Amino acid sequence: MAGGPTPAAPAEPVTELAAEPPEPPEPPGPPDEADRGFAATARGIWHDERVEIASAILLALATVLSAWGAYQATRWSGEQANNYAGSSSFRADSNRHGTLAARNIQIDVQTFIAWAAAKAQKDDVLAAFYVARFRPEFLPAFDAWRLGPDKDAAGLPSGTPFKEPSYIIAEQVLSDEAYAKADAALAEAQWNNQISDDFVLTAVLFASVLFFAGIAARFRPQWIRWTMLGVATVVFFLGLVVEFLLPQNIGF
Repeated sequence: MAGGPTPAAPAEPVTELAAEPPEPPEPPGPPDEADRGFAATARGIWHDERVEIASAILLALATVLSAWGAYQATRWSGEQANNYAGSSSFRADSNRHGTLAARNIQIDVQTFIAWAAAKAQKDDVLAAFYVARFRPEFLPAFDAWRLGPDKDAAGLPSGTPFKEPSYIIAEQVLSDEAYAKADAALAEAQWNNQISDDFVLTAVLFASVLFFAGIAARFRPQWIRWTMLGVATVVFFLGLVVEFLLPQNIGF
């Protein structure tokens, strides 16, 4: 038998290996504190410590406003003292001018009586002597009186020159003006005193705010904490309205 080539064995089919599928991503875990953001952190802190935060804000504002009220009370007390001193000074001036006015009136009365006596005795020389010595402030009233229409048997008008509108004593005018200034300064001092007292009241109100806001966070029951904080808030706004409705004295 003739030998021929041995037939080759059939080649095994080459199978391609399938690519392995990628592993699925791990599900995201809960975000940590840093990933939550500032706003979320602030909301969490506010929810947990809102009474403490509100109390701290009220304490800070009440402290500043209480100090401002005390400063204003001091300023208005100073204004009160100045006006009391001014009133005393004006009153002293009024008394001094009043004394001089009374002396001048006495001089006018005495010289007029002497003139009337000389006129009654028909001593014209002596009467002229007294007229020449009348004070300049008395002369207009004397002349107006002598020209009056109603005259008696001696040819003199009724009454005296001291009721004439032209009889004006300069020292009496100054005395009246100083007295009016003294009264005005006294009224101003009393008003300053009231303003100072009102600012002291605001300091008392803010001191109450400090108490209620400071003690609110010390209680465990929420309703007590919020009640104390509510009272502090109401008193705070009451003091705020009163303080800034009052006139402010900056001092510079």
